[in-house]
Amino acid sequence: MKNRKRIFATLLMLSAGPLAIAGTSTNTLGEKIARKGTGDVPACAICHGDHGEGNIKAGYPRLAGMNAEYLDQQMTLYAQDERKNRIMQEYAQKLSIAERRAVSDYYANQTAHSPHIDLKTLPPQAAKLLQVGAPNRGIPSCFSCHGDNGQGNKDGIAPIAGQSAIYFIHQMNAWRFNERPVTEGNPMAVIAKTLTLKEIALLAHALQ
Repeated sequence: MKNRKRIFATLLMLSAGPLAIAGTSTNTLGEKIARKGTGDVPACAICHGDHGEGNIKAGYPRLAGMNAEYLDQQMTLYAQDERKNRIMQEYAQKLSIAERRAVSDYYANQTAHSPHIDLKTLPPQAAKLLQVGAPNRGIPSCFSCHGDNGQGNKDGIAPIAGQSAIYFIHQMNAWRFNERPVTEGNPMAVIAKTLTLKEIALLAHALQ
């Protein structure tokens, strides 16, 4: 009887082995790409930080806590040459679909540290754009889409609080000059073209 129990337990362990490995392989793969890279792609952490916290001074964006679907979509756009960045296009094309998804999942599960945006300390023009927008010009408030403090939301709209001002300005200019694709119904291209350069700079530094 004891032998039968041992054999049965062994069979359970063996049958569970592949499932256990499959359940953790994506996280392990994503972390490996993020921290060590692959044979063709260097570690994402070199630019985006050990935990996806980004690099404000260098202008590299924060990835931690972003929606996985959003990150995966952006990597696909780079891979298809629809979103322009020479380095990211090259790396995205060298990663497989599974690798892009794995590293997107990895960063989505990292802890994000969004700063609290104190509207009272900001220039009035920046605070108004964040909280109210500019209705007379058809510009909604930034917080109405990106969360009540710019932290993004569960529907995949990206966080803007805590991003590098350099990166924010660069992306707004990409939309202004049609260098970044937008999905149907996405208002960012229109908003970026409607805002003045001064307003973009004010928002960039207010959110950083």
